[in-house]
Amino acid sequence: METTHAVPVTGASPTHAPSLSVWERTAAIFARPAHAWGGLETRAQWWFPLLVMMVVGAVITAALHDRAIVPMVVDQWETQIDAGKMTAAQMEQMESFMRSPAGVVVTTVQQVIVWPIIMLLLALLLWFGIGFVLGTRVRYRHAFEVVCWSSLALIPSQILTTVLAWSRETLQGVHVGFGILLPESDSPGKLQGALGILLDGLGPLSLWPVVVAILGAAALSGAPRKSVAWVVGGLYIAVLVFAAALAAMFTPMA
Repeated sequence: METTHAVPVTGASPTHAPSLSVWERTAAIFARPAHAWGGLETRAQWWFPLLVMMVVGAVITAALHDRAIVPMVVDQWETQIDAGKMTAAQMEQMESFMRSPAGVVVTTVQQVIVWPIIMLLLALLLWFGIGFVLGTRVRYRHAFEVVCWSSLALIPSQILTTVLAWSRETLQGVHVGFGILLPESDSPGKLQGALGILLDGLGPLSLWPVVVAILGAAALSGAPRKSVAWVVGGLYIAVLVFAAALAAMFTPMA
């Protein structure tokens, strides 16, 4: 009697498209994201978008430091003074440091350090989702390429956030997604803080990088786009809920 053997399902071999330069790939991320991945199978270029996003984050942080970040933090400290958790002398000392050149450097350097860590963790999630959930063979470096290059699609959202924060002189209550539908409040509570994260995360500017990541993950892994969309979408929702929970946890009671 003829016997059959189960064969593990893996994605089709990814199509090897012509390699792109970093400038061509950057343009393709915004103009033709489905065709922005050629050459990454064999050539690492993750360093370029990572460097771009680190520079963009540092410039935005430095630009908003005195205009929006310090006023927002000072408002939070004043709330703690009213609650008896901090003295006016302590606030004056910390505010003096934050407004100093050293304070600007510390805040900016934190942004530069945190971004690569976030990218490494997101790549790990993507690698897990494609490699273990879908059972498709994919290298971690390819997952890292996807999250780094797709992060460039966040730049329009960052620019809009910077403009709004500059005009309002605070980052508090700045929304670039559906969080704008929430009522404005000088001291938003835990629920409103969590809802703001969730609603902004479901806005078009936030979802566009997710779409780009889906296209990239499918291109580099060879897995069907529909399957990749389900996995990446599920991971994104999980991360979004986790971020909202953290926001609720660290938001003071209204």
